[in-house]
Amino acid sequence: MASNSRITGLSYQPWPAFDPALLVEDTLDIPVQVNGKLRDVIRVPANATAVQVETAARASEKARPFLDGKTVRKVIVVPKKLINFVVA
Repeated sequence: MASNSRITGLSYQPWPAFDPALLVEDTLDIPVQVNGKLRDVIRVPANATAVQVETAARASEKARPFLDGKTVRKVIVVPKKLINFVVA
């Protein structure tokens, strides 16, 4: 090996700079449950309110058959995690 050769391997490259803007998520995937069973996963804005999440979940094509014609006794919204409809 020549004495003037440069080593350019990966281990000699600088560490990537940290950019906190890359960690911010614009949307969230929220599971929609009916009586505790997963029926759909909806995508909502990260800053969506509980009312907006509930509206989007009720409009979901996959969850709608499990909600139509039934009485929703309780709606449980865990912010940024999930929504569960308790139906009778």
